[in-house]
Amino acid sequence: MPRTDENGRQLKALLDYLLDGEIDAKDIFDALGISSSTYYRRIKDADYPNAEELRLVADRFSLSYPDLQIQFGLMSRQEVWSYVEASGAAPHGVVTLPDSTVRAATRQRTKLSDLAPRLDAPPL
Repeated sequence: MPRTDENGRQLKALLDYLLDGEIDAKDIFDALGISSSTYYRRIKDADYPNAEELRLVADRFSLSYPDLQIQFGLMSRQEVWSYVEASGAAPHGVVTLPDSTVRAATRQRTKLSDLAPRLDAPPL
C-alpha cells in the first residue's frame, strides 16, 4: 500500500485536488522521468512517493516541495521550520508575513501619448 496524505489520498488524487482537475498518469510519470510500466509498478510500493519523487512532482507542477513532504509524512512542520531557521535564509514560499497591513506600491500608468518606440527593438 503506497503512502497517502493526511486525508488518505494517494499522490495522483492529491494532485487532482491541488491542481483543480484530472491529472493524467502520463503527466506524473513524465515528471518522474520513468516509463509507464515502471510507474504502475512503483505506485504499488509502500515507499511511493519518496522524497525525490515528491521533489520532481513539485518542480513539474509548481507546487511546494516542503508542503508535499509534510502532507505525506516525510517531514513534520517543526522539522521544516527548524531547517529553515538553521539555514539562515528562508526559501520562497515558506516566509510568512507578520500580522500587519502591507501596502503595495502603486505604479502610475503611462499615457499612450507619452510612449515612444524603442530604438534597440527590432521592427515587427
